[in-house]
Amino acid sequence: MGSKSLAALALGFSTLACPPLFAQDHAGATVKADFDPAIGWDEFEQRLRDTYAYIDRDDMDVDVQFTRSRTLALQAKDRSELRRILHQTALTFSDPHLIVGPFEDSDYNIVMTASDIAVSIVEDRAFIADVRRGSSAFENGLRPGDEIIAIDGVPAMQAALLPYGAVLSNPTPKQRDYGLTLAVNGQRAGNRRLTLRTGATSATHDVVLDNPRAYARAVDTRLLVDLEFVGERKDVAVLRLNNSLGNNDTIGAFDEALQRALQKQARAVILDMRETPSGGNTEVARSIMGHFITEAKPYQMHRVPVFEREFTVPRQFVEYVMPRSPHFGGPVFVLHGKWTGSMGEGIVIGMDAATNAISIGSDMGDLLGGLWNYDLEFSGARLDLGGEALFHVDGTAREDFVAQRPIMPASTASDGSDPAIHEALGLLGAR
Repeated sequence: MGSKSLAALALGFSTLACPPLFAQDHAGATVKADFDPAIGWDEFEQRLRDTYAYIDRDDMDVDVQFTRSRTLALQAKDRSELRRILHQTALTFSDPHLIVGPFEDSDYNIVMTASDIAVSIVEDRAFIADVRRGSSAFENGLRPGDEIIAIDGVPAMQAALLPYGAVLSNPTPKQRDYGLTLAVNGQRAGNRRLTLRTGATSATHDVVLDNPRAYARAVDTRLLVDLEFVGERKDVAVLRLNNSLGNNDTIGAFDEALQRALQKQARAVILDMRETPSGGNTEVARSIMGHFITEAKPYQMHRVPVFEREFTVPRQFVEYVMPRSPHFGGPVFVLHGKWTGSMGEGIVIGMDAATNAISIGSDMGDLLGGLWNYDLEFSGARLDLGGEALFHVDGTAREDFVAQRPIMPASTASDGSDPAIHEALGLLGAR
């Protein structure tokens, strides 16, 4: 692609804004009449090599993976089969922001938006690491530490390979972890049956869980911002974002909720970002952070590799947040966990950089970069990818951020209680 068109293409995309939760369900590109799998594959591979900010990595051999996937792609009989190979290839990057749609019922749910279980692998055994509060998994009693023996009757370690189909035969530890996360959260159609072992007993039991897409949709029907008062004297305000960072009405809703907290003379604010898996936009994010500063502050650093690849000239810049009213100057705690994604992750690192807030939580969703979207005309597929690499202003990659008070799990403790709220109240002496 020529330099003029590539630069214009890169500038033309809105970064950091995530598409609606189910935007890929029915989306499709305008396609060329003739089907040629080689051209379709090459369009996909070149787009990643040109614009994906995370194509250069040391946790997988990208060239080997592309060679294997291309061999399979050339055997595709139609666009549907080619899309499936592109989709499965994207999964090998273990990046929830790298997605190929439109989706089919047999595809696995996209994490972390349509998921309710986080997992970890210890010595070839699968364990629940965290559970999304209020979800089917939570309501059915699944808790961190439970061992997953099988998923829909398939042993857990075998099930971890199923999302990749034939494109991956020898997964890295990271790919195996990601595949298990996908498998345990199920396909887009139907429920899941998990075989579990709880505690030190040898007995196992089965549990059937609702599809996590149902819970994801339910979250989207809640108030944009919940306000709750906790602590012994009920004077600590919890402002909880309900996956609403992509809705501009959240700006006014948060202003109003914070104003009510101030009227109630809240002595501290807990900003709960643990239910923001689908990302959002910078307007909403900056409006929230602006309430906790009194002067312009840098909150996030961007790097756009597409320009350096084409022109050999790097493009990097720092984004600022500006003060907004009403201002809260008391203690602030920011909670985050596995269901903190994309722009939610941006707010967490931004609050850490620009304010005196104390961050409490676990590793987040690790949705890499600011999202760009493309239609692939030769395959009819829709491609989402991270076109910008994002960093804390201190240079730490957003996905590598560690809380000031790291905890794991961050959403649900083994006894079902809320570990992050407990930690925040403990720091305040307000339990």
